[in-house]
Amino acid sequence: MPARVLLMASAVGPFGAGVTGGVSLFARNSIKALQQDGTEVTLLAPEGTALDSIAVETVDGAFQPSAASLDRPAEFKVPPDGLLAAMLDRARRMQDRFDAIVNLNHDWLPLYLTPFFATPLLHVPNLSQSSQATDRAIAALARERPGHVAALSRVQAEALGLDDPPILPFGLDLDRYRFDPDGGPDLAWAGRISPEKGLSDAAEIAARHRCTLAVAGSVEDAGYWQEVQARHGDRLRYVGFLETDAFQAFLGRARALLQTQTWVEAFGVVTLEALACGTPVVAYAKGANAEIVQDGITGRLVPPNDVAAAVDALADSGGLSRQACRDYVAGRYDLGALAAAYRGWLKLVSVG
Repeated sequence: MPARVLLMASAVGPFGAGVTGGVSLFARNSIKALQQDGTEVTLLAPEGTALDSIAVETVDGAFQPSAASLDRPAEFKVPPDGLLAAMLDRARRMQDRFDAIVNLNHDWLPLYLTPFFATPLLHVPNLSQSSQATDRAIAALARERPGHVAALSRVQAEALGLDDPPILPFGLDLDRYRFDPDGGPDLAWAGRISPEKGLSDAAEIAARHRCTLAVAGSVEDAGYWQEVQARHGDRLRYVGFLETDAFQAFLGRARALLQTQTWVEAFGVVTLEALACGTPVVAYAKGANAEIVQDGITGRLVPPNDVAAAVDALADSGGLSRQACRDYVAGRYDLGALAAAYRGWLKLVSVG
């Protein structure tokens, strides 16, 4: 009998929206990878979610505040009639139907409730830091229940204090990423428009390089976005938040992607998507980008917050092979790699 897995989507916003973009994409790709491996998957997600070829259980409730833009508070917040609590309650009542429950929420509550579930409740944190209480709970649970917490990168595991956890590479469905051997004239930047994502640095880099910066993503901090526009509006071309098919075309048309985050990214999803399209990445050597980008082969790594070094690196990136970028992703970060990682993880916790 195939393993049966309940996958808990993000509770901070609608499935697939800008605020949950990376987590929702990971959920979609996890479903494909698990199904490819013969696993039966059900998605537990906010009301209104519907996906082809997958059973979906939906729950209504108030969205959980995102921890991604918080300044590492000591406490965490739980809204009245919270969606995350409702999802966990539904998962508890459904647990006998599954061999494992995989939680994609980086939050204290599912960690705390783990011992109260009879079915293994497993966790994939999606940040490198959030509230102090949540991050301490992640490390404590990993010690008390080895194998119950996986990481998206070695950088994330180290930041969270995890000792040799299972690693789930962010496998991409490469059929959805068209390789563009030529690219285009513009630089690209993509992500949530919020200070920690570093758009202001990318705009300054584009201005010094005297080129246009094409920007894709949801506006999470309107005041910050207005400040960036006020300084560099003549260099910016905003295209909004794009779904995967439109997004891959956007990335493929760029000659390079800038990644200028000011915090430690758990995993550079946009970096990986750009490389899948053949677009080299110029990135601050911080967080998971330093783990993904091969300096001088698939992009250039520069010291964090060093705008001048990034401008110089752009000048050197034109000779990089776009085919090498695509081949790198195909060899390490496809759905097959993600399926194998899930298979090993589930066996580790005696599932399947």
